[in-house]
Amino acid sequence: MIEHVFKIGQAVRPKATCHSLPNDLFRVLRLLPSTAGGVPLYCIKSQAELIERVVEQSDIEAALR
Repeated sequence: MIEHVFKIGQAVRPKATCHSLPNDLFRVLRLLPSTAGGVPLYCIKSQAELIERVVEQSDIEAALR
């Protein structure tokens, strides 16, 4: 099982290979249980949107500020 690498409140952005997310800055809101395959999940939200999104760890990377 893979451990969560991002923390609550951390700024993240979509990886270049992730086409299902807008190219925006997101904050990690919650750490979610991993998928059945052991991939960590996160609840993220951008300031530009009202919705929260659930993403796999492999779809995001740390945003440098």
